[in-house]
Amino acid sequence: MRRTFTAVDLVQLPKLDAPSAQALSTEVLTAARAVLGDRGAARKVPEGVMEAHEDLTSALATLNQAVATRLPSQPTEDTARAKSADVAVDAIWSGLYDVLGGWSKIPGLPEAETAASLRAALFPRGLKFTQIAYKLEWAESNTRILMIKDSDLEAQLKRLGVGKILERLYAAHEAYGAALGITSPAESPEVEVTNVRAALDELVDALRTYVVRVSGMVSKRDPRKTEIAQQLLAPI
Repeated sequence: MRRTFTAVDLVQLPKLDAPSAQALSTEVLTAARAVLGDRGAARKVPEGVMEAHEDLTSALATLNQAVATRLPSQPTEDTARAKSADVAVDAIWSGLYDVLGGWSKIPGLPEAETAASLRAALFPRGLKFTQIAYKLEWAESNTRILMIKDSDLEAQLKRLGVGKILERLYAAHEAYGAALGITSPAESPEVEVTNVRAALDELVDALRTYVVRVSGMVSKRDPRKTEIAQQLLAPI
């Protein structure tokens, strides 16, 4: 029997559903953004890795869109409720963004470095995700909350004194989902999940390919390449 050497054969990822795949891919792309922002490091990243990075970015956008599309339609009578919930979530994310920005401006404190790192991880494009359509914003917000809860980000944030902000964020996010009919499945019609499954499979394949390409950077002759590869794959 002939052996195959595809990304599926070579890379075993943890079992991923749509939310966890969104969170992991976002973390991976955030790590890549830090590397690619360094011109010296970026020059050592091969074209094949850049291609895989673009494919992963595209696959994540496709999954985000599929998840948002499959969410139940918002009942007309909940329009005002959804708007109110959206405003509340926006305000809390904005407040957290400002707090982290404040900490990061104070030189000489270890908290400043932590805050800058957290801000880059949670707000890679600032607050743009709070200015998009409700269901898309909920998906983006959900991805960030999963990142916070599934890693040590929550502990780091609490050490900066934002525990109460997180409590309000979690509650507001839940209320946002309820207002959109997302977290009340019993009251919502059946939704088609085929597109989400296809998008998830595409994202997982793209992630595997990315891991294979980055792993190929490891070099005994060039320790810097190995270091960059480790940075790129740190979230995994």
